[in-house]
Amino acid sequence: MTKVRTTIPVDLAAEVMFSSDNTCCICRERGKALQLHHIDEDPSNNVEANLALLCLECHNDTQIQGGFGRKLNAALVIRYRDEWLNRVDTRREKADELAISRQVEKAIPKANASFPAGNVPRDTPLSYINSLPVFRSELRKQAQVEWDSGVTSRMVIASYNYIDALQGILMALAQYYSPKQFGDKSPQEFFSEAIAARFAWHRAHAEPSGPGTGGTIINIVCSGNVVTDVERMVEEFAMSLAGYDDRFDWKGWPERWRA
Repeated sequence: MTKVRTTIPVDLAAEVMFSSDNTCCICRERGKALQLHHIDEDPSNNVEANLALLCLECHNDTQIQGGFGRKLNAALVIRYRDEWLNRVDTRREKADELAISRQVEKAIPKANASFPAGNVPRDTPLSYINSLPVFRSELRKQAQVEWDSGVTSRMVIASYNYIDALQGILMALAQYYSPKQFGDKSPQEFFSEAIAARFAWHRAHAEPSGPGTGGTIINIVCSGNVVTDVERMVEEFAMSLAGYDDRFDWKGWPERWRA
């Protein structure tokens, strides 16, 4: 009997994509076109435990039938997915904690806190913002070792880790913005979607002949371009937060951040 496909609720789809960091849980290459895969192959079973986020290539590997051709069965998809979800959670927590630990004078609130609109403290973020150029320099030095290795996988992972750290900075700065600034999303969801869109954009235009035609170099090129994008996001986010405070060095700070 043919099983009838039912539409996955929008909120559920968004939750699965966010939990997976808008990334295929099998190959884990960012920026690829994605599909929600029903693990038990029942397209009407729209529960979170039955869904996995896969790129088109990995999703195709779940469809091959018979013999040894089928590369991804249900048990293997579940194993990959659960390991990836745990890794995403751990990575986000580490990035947020690292960014928050850079606070100079006063502790930044935990990532799930927010200030009421109109009651955003102005002194604390300025000291934090002033510390960010040094923080960025430290993060880049760590990544540079891997970037200089010439090994594609190491270079890409270093870029991913650096981008995650920058996203942690955005999360820390977000606590000083009105919670209304991000609409119906949490800051983490807002930034994850924004960064995922940059990966998708760079991958889309870098492979004019179609997905997968650019080779492994595409991962290096795309992640490098997104590094630049997210650095700019932090710069703009921080400077907007500094506002018109006369104590902020509008000329010197961007120069130090970009150095």
